[in-house]
Amino acid sequence: LYPLTKQSYKSMKKMSQLQPKIAELKEKYKGDQQKIQKETMKLYSTYGVNPAGGCLPMLLQMPILFALFTFFNVAIEIRNEPFIFWITNLAAPDVIYQLPFTIPLFGITAITGLAPLLGITMFFQQKMTVKDPNQKALVYIMPFMLTFLFMSFSSGLNLYYFMFNLLSIGQQYLINHQQGEELVPVKNPKKKAGFMQRMMEAAEKQQKAQKQTVKKRR
Repeated sequence: LYPLTKQSYKSMKKMSQLQPKIAELKEKYKGDQQKIQKETMKLYSTYGVNPAGGCLPMLLQMPILFALFTFFNVAIEIRNEPFIFWITNLAAPDVIYQLPFTIPLFGITAITGLAPLLGITMFFQQKMTVKDPNQKALVYIMPFMLTFLFMSFSSGLNLYYFMFNLLSIGQQYLINHQQGEELVPVKNPKKKAGFMQRMMEAAEKQQKAQKQTVKKRR
């Protein structure tokens, strides 16, 4: 998954570098949301940044996670097979404490060891990637929710995801601190419009057509 995560983190770094410029646009065109969106798309085009560039590689990883989820549940070879410390069965949750009650909504009856570690690595990942003030809540909500979700998953899957997150954090740190990756305008920024830009242009044309229709009726 290295090529996918590398491209994703590079895109996130560019988005992070653009945040001060986007903040200036929001201040300059305060109250005019359409103008802000239009100028933001123009900014993306100028610097060759794809807003969805950080998300698409992550979506491509999902089939692998679903495959591993199925594998660790049905693979006979790893049933009752231990790893290290408290992980005694890679095909089952690594329970370290049995709760005397059930956690509502999630149906959790036991605390596992790897799920909280997984949540901590997710939190650090979110802190490194989410720079938009409007998305700050995701830094805390997503790791919290996913920690409880992964409590019932097999320790083999959680172990894989935990190690994946650790390696990704190291990879992202190196990319974020890599020298010579300054944000500069690209050549021929309007050579090929991105999907988001085309959507914005189509919405703008439709809005203008609606205004003209309203004027004619009046």
